[in-house]
Amino acid sequence: MRALGLLFLLTVAQASHASAERYIQLSMHVVKVLAANADGRINTGTGVQIDDTHVITNCHVVGIATNVIVARGSSGVPAQASSVDPRHDLCVMTTPHAMGRPVDMATSRTLKVGDTVHAVGFSGGKALSMSDGQVTALHEMDGALVIETDASFQQGASGGALFDTEGRLVGVLTFFIPGMKRHFAVPVEWVHSGNAASELPLRDATPPFWAAADEDKPYFLRAIQHENDGDWGRLQAVAKEWVEAEPNNSAAIKAAVRASQLPPLR
Repeated sequence: MRALGLLFLLTVAQASHASAERYIQLSMHVVKVLAANADGRINTGTGVQIDDTHVITNCHVVGIATNVIVARGSSGVPAQASSVDPRHDLCVMTTPHAMGRPVDMATSRTLKVGDTVHAVGFSGGKALSMSDGQVTALHEMDGALVIETDASFQQGASGGALFDTEGRLVGVLTFFIPGMKRHFAVPVEWVHSGNAASELPLRDATPPFWAAADEDKPYFLRAIQHENDGDWGRLQAVAKEWVEAEPNNSAAIKAAVRASQLPPLR
């Protein structure tokens, strides 16, 4: 029994060491983003170093800021927006030099449901943290896959990194559904899909797809939201519309089957 106990402790220690080593390696690619608004309030978010002079973050982190600082530890440098994609919620920021280590990327299509992923960001706007989890769903949108995961993160981690097991950036942490273990990262394929920016604050007020009016959201989000709200009637209507628009989409078919098994809204 003592030998088994020692073996268990050794296994736990090895796993803990591996997790700490992974955290150190992945954290080198991640930076803090401090966005100062005209009224003096500072919004804290996260960014990922994609090359020697560019950081990717969410537009909702920097969109209304007049000044942005990209920082690691006690050091920081000013940043300007060089590319903006408000609908996909991705802004590329230019800095004088790298504050983090440039990251390797892999497309969202290298993932499958059940794969292990690591979410790294400044959850709560405080210390950098890492959450391990799995890919729980992959949602087709605009030529790539929005990644749903149970690797949790909070406000402040927006713009952070979702890594695969090889330490490659596969997604940018963007939004979650409060009260549910449903967290979403937008795919790296969208990183360079934006238009050239002029100056801060950003002038384009287009809401991101996940915060758009209901009719402008992708079908998968509309279905998730109606199911979360217990609005079965609207879920059934959206599922029917989704199948008609995308008859070969397996997610649409599953949503329709699920909706047909739920009671109508009274």
